[in-house]
Amino acid sequence: MSAWAELGDRTWVRRYDEWDLNVGLVVGVDGALVIDTRATIEEAEQLREQIRELTDLPVKWVVNTHAHFDHVNGNSVFEGAEVYLHENAAAEEKLAGTTFAAAKVIDLGDRRVELLWVGNGHTSGDAVVAVPDVHVFFVGDLLEESAPPSYGEDSFPLEWPDTIQAVVGMMPQDVRIVPGHGAVVDLEFAHDQAIELGKVANTISTLHHAGTSLEDALKHTDDWPWPVDKLQDAIRRGYAVLGTPQRPSLPLLGPG
Repeated sequence: MSAWAELGDRTWVRRYDEWDLNVGLVVGVDGALVIDTRATIEEAEQLREQIRELTDLPVKWVVNTHAHFDHVNGNSVFEGAEVYLHENAAAEEKLAGTTFAAAKVIDLGDRRVELLWVGNGHTSGDAVVAVPDVHVFFVGDLLEESAPPSYGEDSFPLEWPDTIQAVVGMMPQDVRIVPGHGAVVDLEFAHDQAIELGKVANTISTLHHAGTSLEDALKHTDDWPWPVDKLQDAIRRGYAVLGTPQRPSLPLLGPG
């Protein structure tokens, strides 16, 4: 487990060995805001104590980047804090909190934190947390540094590239980007991973257009930026959207 790393004025990240998860902390004159709360009550209680290393101000706000357990299961430890998450995340996992649809600004007194939703990706409820005064973005699992992006049964592989491109388009050149898991990255890393996400979407679409069966697509080993065994749910989810592939028909020869 690493210590707190300061990303900018009163803005920190802490990377935990458990799930290689990143937790964010932003402090204003009116209180502290926590970004994701870890996977268990015990882990969140440890987080609560570690926040005291940085500030004695109360945690008034909790933001969940999405609804997966490793990011939300500690919410209840922060009693009295207002929990924010995207409306899709709240609906899918029946999580309690203050929801938003496209954008929300949280006023910390002398600075603001912006919550943004720009489309489907890792899930349908991925929230981007921007701290504009220090050019820091917490993007949850829309980007990953220590492993390939996590395509699960609730991912949107065909939409994810457009979503992350839209997020990247909002970022300044000197941005510091905190992924859900792994080391803090820069704009070049985000651009590169967006391209790789696009390759996955394009390969799924190309295989489908060529009439490749789902069974064969799941074994296809060429053209992927990551091992195909990491992309099984991506392929299944993509094919579910595109429908049963049709065998391409050859053009009829005209009269000679």
